[in-house]
Amino acid sequence: MELRARGFSIRAAAREVGASRSAGNNWARGYKTYRNGVLVGFVPPLDRLAVRQVSARFLSEDERIEIADLRRAGLSIRQIAHRLGRAPSTVSRELRRNATGRGGYRPFAAHRKATARRARHHRRRLETNRELRDLVAHLLAQRWSPNQISRHLKGPVSAGPLNAPLP
Repeated sequence: MELRARGFSIRAAAREVGASRSAGNNWARGYKTYRNGVLVGFVPPLDRLAVRQVSARFLSEDERIEIADLRRAGLSIRQIAHRLGRAPSTVSRELRRNATGRGGYRPFAAHRKATARRARHHRRRLETNRELRDLVAHLLAQRWSPNQISRHLKGPVSAGPLNAPLP
């Protein structure tokens, strides 16, 4: 997926890592699994968010594995944080947010959950504000560019973006 994100085709990315073209297609599109000729499941495509390099601001999968190992070894949250070079609140929040039912911590499941939280859909302001959406549609119909609309919406600070007069 890293090669695909850099612009490689499925065929070229698969060849680069030494896999067949069909394996590359399976990674990118997902595939069905069969046992004794009967469909038993579907393996989803690789998630681009799970593969790409994320900011150091977020915990990595390796750090989550280390948290689990150190916690299992009996270290305190402050000791774990010191070893990772993170704030104790970060480690505490991670353990609390991704704890299992019996108080355990599973780093791979925690990483999957964190990746899914990053990928959730955020509603755009145009989707939630009908008045703003109508104004933008009106200005686009008058052949205004997005830059012109953006500058117009910023408008004078005292007037507010939706109260600014139309030219």
